[in-house]
Amino acid sequence: MEPIFLVLVFLTVVLAAEGLFNLVSSSRGSDQQSRARRRLKMLAGRLQAVEVAAQEGSILRGMDDARRTFGDFFLSLLPNRKSLELLLYRAGVPMTPGRFLSTSALLTVGGWLVLSALRNDPGVGLLGLSAGLVPWFVVRGMASKRMRQFEAQLPEGLELLTRALRAGHSLGTGFHLVGEEMADPLGVEFAQVAEEIKFGLDIRGALMNLAHRIDSPDVPYFVTAVLIQRETGGNLAELLDNLGNLVRERAKFHGKLRAITSQGRMTAAILAIWPAVTVALLVWTHPKYIQPLLETSTGHMALLIAAVLCVVGYLIARRLADVRV
Repeated sequence: MEPIFLVLVFLTVVLAAEGLFNLVSSSRGSDQQSRARRRLKMLAGRLQAVEVAAQEGSILRGMDDARRTFGDFFLSLLPNRKSLELLLYRAGVPMTPGRFLSTSALLTVGGWLVLSALRNDPGVGLLGLSAGLVPWFVVRGMASKRMRQFEAQLPEGLELLTRALRAGHSLGTGFHLVGEEMADPLGVEFAQVAEEIKFGLDIRGALMNLAHRIDSPDVPYFVTAVLIQRETGGNLAELLDNLGNLVRERAKFHGKLRAITSQGRMTAAILAIWPAVTVALLVWTHPKYIQPLLETSTGHMALLIAAVLCVVGYLIARRLADVRV
């Protein structure tokens, strides 16, 4: 094997491993409050105000041209680049979309090179291209987890906001107090609302930014309630208190639904991994029986089709078991 090929494999694996490590460990910290403060500073240069969430553009600023990378240039060619930036924000990953795409590209090339080097077969190396999907699954999982944490913290945050209003504080000050008391992610998001209000953005724009940043069905109810109250008048503290109770009861009901549909999700996972387990057992017990599947081009194509069908079947089964309330 050519030495230059081995060098390329080594460099690709090292760079890909470093990028994946930074992706996974970026949101970890020893102290939740200090981590939230660091995140606010990191996001200070990336957020901008919008009048309404449906307006053209994004709440996330364009990247500085002086620090553009190859991944950033490739990102500028994509039609939905703002969706990727918003996904990284929701996941709490302090990584630019360009660096994220570069990490995915490195993992894709690295997976192909490693499998090609191990099996000395470029056809088998094509299976390694799926390694580029790992960062996407990791980030989507982190975003879903962070949004679930926000929904779990929202009733307590609304209760603190209600207490601040009844103590005589303004709404902007209430958001600031909740941001200081609550942990990430709700504390960070409410503190960001307070920062936007402090720097001159009206409450409507700040709340619409919050609804755009957070993918939660409870946030639009909260934003709508506050905006209607500011136009029509009324007791905002009592309104938020009732809304907090409603969100809490809704979370309990959603938990019961997840418990009921847990069997469907488990069935989807078992059916997805069962073909791989079966192939592994055949390789261990009867290698000659499975040999044509692993050493012929027809077998490789069958494995690729089977893998794609397993992923599609898993996604369909999970979608059937996912009940949104």
